[in-house]
Amino acid sequence: MHSLRLAHRPPHNYRRLLCFQRFTSSGDKGERIVVLGTGWGGFNLAQNLPTNTNLSVISPSNHFVFTPLLPSTAVGTLEFRAIQECVRTLPSVSNFYQAKAISIDFEEKTILCRDIWDHTDAKPSTFTVPYDSLVLSMGVKTNTFSTPNVSSREGKEVFFLKHLHHARSIRNRTLEMFEIAALPSTSDREKRRLLSFIIVGGGPTSCEYASELHDFITRDLATLYPDLLPYVRVTLVEASNHLLGPFESSLRTYVLGLFKSRASKAVLSSGESLEFGTMVWSAGLSPVRLTSTLSIPKTPSGRILTDNNLVVKNLKDVYAIGDCAEIEGKPLPQLAQVAQQQGKYLAKSLAGRKMDEFKFFSLGSMASLGDSKGIYDGSNVGDPYGYSGMLPRIKGVLAWMAWRSAYWGKQVSLANKFLIPVYWFKSWVFGRDISKF
Repeated sequence: MHSLRLAHRPPHNYRRLLCFQRFTSSGDKGERIVVLGTGWGGFNLAQNLPTNTNLSVISPSNHFVFTPLLPSTAVGTLEFRAIQECVRTLPSVSNFYQAKAISIDFEEKTILCRDIWDHTDAKPSTFTVPYDSLVLSMGVKTNTFSTPNVSSREGKEVFFLKHLHHARSIRNRTLEMFEIAALPSTSDREKRRLLSFIIVGGGPTSCEYASELHDFITRDLATLYPDLLPYVRVTLVEASNHLLGPFESSLRTYVLGLFKSRASKAVLSSGESLEFGTMVWSAGLSPVRLTSTLSIPKTPSGRILTDNNLVVKNLKDVYAIGDCAEIEGKPLPQLAQVAQQQGKYLAKSLAGRKMDEFKFFSLGSMASLGDSKGIYDGSNVGDPYGYSGMLPRIKGVLAWMAWRSAYWGKQVSLANKFLIPVYWFKSWVFGRDISKF
C-alpha cells in the first residue's frame, strides 16, 4: 500500500503570499489604527500604510469601488468586478470587519459595531473594537432633498448610483423595461412610460451615466429592439441653469450643446410632470447616519471639521478625511482626488513621518460624454489656496482618450488593468451584453 502525502505548494502569486504572511504572523504590531470606510480616502490610506501596521478596517463593503467608471458598469460597457478592489488583499490590513459602526466612545476609545447580515430568527450581533488612532472616512450618501417618494421607491423605479449594487440594479431595470415593452400585450402608451428614463442631477455622475445610456441605446438596443426606439426618451433634470457646474463655462456650453443634439432633453425648472419607467437620482450629497449622530464639531452642512493636519477639532488621535470631512477655513470639493490625496498624506503621518499641513493639488476635472467625446478642464490645476497653474481645456476625442488613459492608469491591481481594456474592446467590437440575471 502507498500512503498519499499532500506536498506543500507555495502560493502561486504575490498577493496570496502577502495574505499568507499576514495571517500567519503573530504578536502585537504596535499602535492600533482603525479606519471606518473603504472609499477613496480609507482605501488609499490602507494601501499606503506599511505592511507591519496593526490596522483594522470596518465597513459595510469589503471592497473599494473605482467610482468614475461606475456609470460604465450600469450599461455593460464594463463588468462590475473590473472596477473593484478587495480590501482584505491589502498587505497592511490585519483585520477587516464587514459591519457598520453605530457609535463611538471617544473617551474610552472604542467603536460599537453591528453586523450587516440578514438574521432570520435573531438580532444582528454587536461587538466593540478598540483603537489608539481612529480615521473617519465614512463618505456620504445621496441627498434626496426630502423629495416625496424618492427614498420609499428606491430600488423599485428610483435608483441611486454610488455603489456596485446600484449599478447592477439599474442595468437589470433597463433591460427589464425593454423586454416588457417588447411584449405584444404592451400598449403604445405603456411603452412610452416604460422607456422613459429620467436622470436627476447635472454633475459628472449624472452626465456620464446619461452619455453611457445614450451609447447603449443607440449602438446596442437600437439594433436589438429597432421597433422600440421611437418610444425611448432620456430626460436630464437639473435645478440650476447649467450642467457640470465646476467646469469652465466654455466646456459647459459644449456639453449642453452636445446633449441637446441627442435624443436627450434637459429640463431645468419648468415644473413639468413626467411619467417614467426608470429614474436615476444623483443630485447631491448628505452625511451618513453615523456622521450625523456624532457629537463633534461640524460644518452647517454636516461635514466633520478638522485642522490642517486632518485631525478632528477638539479630539486627540482622531482624524477625518474624504467627503465626510472639511478642513476648517479651507473647504475643498467632495471629489475622489481630494480623498485620495488625503489618504496618502495621512498614511505617511500615521507611519511616523513628520508632515507639514495637508495641501490639495488639483489635477483638473474631466468627464466622458459618449460618442467617443469628452472634456478636460485644466484651468484649475494646482493648490486652490496657493499656487495655481493653467493647463489647456480640451474637448472631443482627445479629451475622451485622456479620460480613459488616466482612469486606466489609476487602477490598483494588474488584473483590472488587464480586464478594463479587454471589456472596452469587447463592447466596441461585439457590443454590450444584454443578458439579465
